[in-house]
Amino acid sequence: MPFSRRFAFLSVLSGFFSVLAVLFFSPAASANSLPWVEHSVRSGESVAFIAGRYGVSPRTIERANELAVREDSVLAGEKLLVPRKDSDLLPTLAEYRARQRGETLVPLIRIEEPLPPPPPPKKAEAVLADGIEPLIRPLEGRVSSPFGPRGGRLHDGIDIPARAGTPILAVRSGRVIFSGVIRGFGNTVTIDHGNGFVTRYSHNCANLVKKGAWVRRGQPVAKVGKTGRTTCNHLHFSVLIKGKPVNPEKFLPK
Repeated sequence: MPFSRRFAFLSVLSGFFSVLAVLFFSPAASANSLPWVEHSVRSGESVAFIAGRYGVSPRTIERANELAVREDSVLAGEKLLVPRKDSDLLPTLAEYRARQRGETLVPLIRIEEPLPPPPPPKKAEAVLADGIEPLIRPLEGRVSSPFGPRGGRLHDGIDIPARAGTPILAVRSGRVIFSGVIRGFGNTVTIDHGNGFVTRYSHNCANLVKKGAWVRRGQPVAKVGKTGRTTCNHLHFSVLIKGKPVNPEKFLPK
């Protein structure tokens, strides 16, 4: 091959590999090729604000980041994955998050035969209620929001409004199994009373007991506040029996 043609061939080949290097090894190209953006939440930003900034719906961000509650609050510094457009990227995002946590997703096995119908529910609540010592009210006052469906989802307790700082009492003796902050519920105290009976006190301005402490019936465990997703001072009081929320008013004195 003449030298001039050989030189031209090598020049074209060199240019080809240069283009490949830019396409496959350039960080900018790699980042721009992803179908989502990683957004670092700033102070004061909400899901709706972030959605408007990127031109997607708030529901898309909630589903992509597994936010449990619509318009759930987000914290400054939190990393959110924002799809570049409203599309079904949930399987891809699930795999991406799993790799970040060092986990491996296992595909579900399809069951061809229908599952047998569940057995009829047992009246466990009534039996358990008969064996519980009488409870006291955690807070005096009217119930402003009862247990039951609300806004398309279950309101899993009752709301009792009161002035900020009003003491909240343990309805029965038991062991504190949680004292801290729960997203959406703010400062929360959870007490295990035995036999699968658990009570929870939320939106407190302050928790007065620590995890592991034994508390007596009538002992102050928190103070009324409005932490978490709420606009007024009140107690959100929940009762769980074997992990299932039930109506607290079934067990409280009138």
